[in-house]
Amino acid sequence: MQTTAASPADRRYVMFLTMVHTGALATMILLATIVFDLPSFIDGLPIGILLVAIGVILNRKLRDDYVEQLWKSGTAAAFVAILLCSLLAPVAFGLVDDVLGGDVVWREYVIPVQLPAVVALVGFYAGFYWRMLAGGHEA
Repeated sequence: MQTTAASPADRRYVMFLTMVHTGALATMILLATIVFDLPSFIDGLPIGILLVAIGVILNRKLRDDYVEQLWKSGTAAAFVAILLCSLLAPVAFGLVDDVLGGDVVWREYVIPVQLPAVVALVGFYAGFYWRMLAGGHEA
């Protein structure tokens, strides 16, 4: 039984996609640490995984047109997500307070420090996957 060996380009592409999936999973873990208010030492695990994953992604970033288009879609979505977050997060916190009937002044709201980073990462991976699933292998 003969097997065909994968080319170096195919192996690099598989490594790239593995790191993209790993980064997306680490982003979801980081989001869970914020939502469920887990201890801060647990934040280190997804952040470390993200550093490795993003390092590999950046290393492979613009080597071909397909990956470049995926990267551009992800960064554009991250930019839009962070703009919407910075505009809408204070409004959402105020609306929730009004609905719950609290008497907290808007200046006293505490937005988690990790929120903008998580929103940007979620936006990046959403745009990246959207382009990958909608665009097939054509760039």
